[in-house]
Amino acid sequence: MNRRVWTTVGVALAILILAAGAYVLARLLATGSSIGRILGGPRVMLATGDGEVVEAKWVAAEAVPDSSPDVSGAYARHQDNSIFVDETEGGFFLSAGEDGSVTVTNTTGRISEVVVTSETAVYVDVTLEDIDDAVSNGEIHQTLKPGSVEDVGELSFVQAWGDMRGDRLVADLLLYTRPPVISR
Repeated sequence: MNRRVWTTVGVALAILILAAGAYVLARLLATGSSIGRILGGPRVMLATGDGEVVEAKWVAAEAVPDSSPDVSGAYARHQDNSIFVDETEGGFFLSAGEDGSVTVTNTTGRISEVVVTSETAVYVDVTLEDIDDAVSNGEIHQTLKPGSVEDVGELSFVQAWGDMRGDRLVADLLLYTRPPVISR
């Protein structure tokens, strides 16, 4: 085939893909729901006590925005009304050393300041603390409880949404997990 035919086929495919995308987006917007809530959360693999691996869909709590957090990572330190977060890439991974020490292994070294005000909603994610209650019909329903900035500490995973002001984030919502309990 000559170059003109391939160009025509390529343009036709591009138009078809764009039209299909526009149709799907219009259907999603017509329902009044956000895309994140319709498509659901990520798939999570859980290992049970007997070694069986179960796949479930993550369902975010209503208080959690559909957008990605503005800052997320490992707790670094707390100073005055600010929590400093060592940002992570691709999640939150812990590594246990031979001496029993536990460290976060995938931090970027980029430290972000998150300012907590009296207007900031602070929640602790307790989903994994009682996973049996969170899993239902192939879904894991995120469970939040009111939290406290003083409760955020070493090995906590922190996520924050808010407004960037200069080089700091003034948080509207601060969500954290408590450090994991590791037993040998």
